Amino acid sequence: AQFTAKYPSVKHVIYDGISYSGMLQANEASYGKRTLPTYHFDKAQTIVSLDADFLGTWLSPVEFAKAYSKGRKVSAKELRQSKHYQVESIQTITGASADYRATCKPSETGAVAAALYNAVVNGTQPALSSKALNELVTKAAADLKKGNGLVVSGSNDVAVQTVVNAINDKVGANGTTVNWAVTSNNKQGIDADM
Repeated sequence: AQFTAKYPSVKHVIYDGISYSGMLQANEASYGKRTLPTYHFDKAQTIVSLDADFLGTWLSPVEFAKAYSKGRKVSAKELRQSKHYQVESIQTITGASADYRATCKPSETGAVAAALYNAVVNGTQPALSSKALNELVTKAAADLKKGNGLVVSGSNDVAVQTVVNAINDKVGANGTTVNWAVTSNNKQGIDADM
C-alpha cells in the first residue's frame, strides 16, 4: 500500500501457482464476488464433479475429504449416504471414490456441463460422445432435482464455471451446500492481469 501510494502508476498483480482465475471471474459475473465460496460436501446428498479432484488436488482437499467422509458414513442415525457422480479425463482419487464415473476429453467438459444444465432445467436428454456420459448426466440430473445437491468443476474456463454456477442456482445449492457468507481468499490471481 505504501509503495503504490508513492508510485501511483504501479499495479499490484497477484499470481497463483495453480490458477482458479476462471472460477473467480465466473463468480464475479454470477454473484458480484471475485472470491471462492465454502463448499459443504457433508451436507450434499448428490455431488457432481466435472474434472474436480476435490479429494486429491482441487482447492482444499484435506477439508473436503473430511466433509465428504461425513456424508458417506452410514450409521443408525443416518441411513443414507451421499451419491457421487464424477466426470473426468484421467483417473483420480476422487474418481476412484465415486458411485458413478465416466470419462471425457478435457475439451468436452463444457458440453457435459451444458448437457447437465439442460437436463436439470428442461429435462432434455443429453447427446454426448458416449453412452456412459449420457447415462451419468441423466441420473445425476434426476438426483440433483431432489435437493441438497452440489456441482463443482475443476475447469479454468469462465464459461464452464458460469454454467456450474447456474446449475447450483437451479438446484438450490447456494445457501445450503455452497456458502457465500464464508469465502476463501487464498486464490486471487487473474491470469489476464499476469
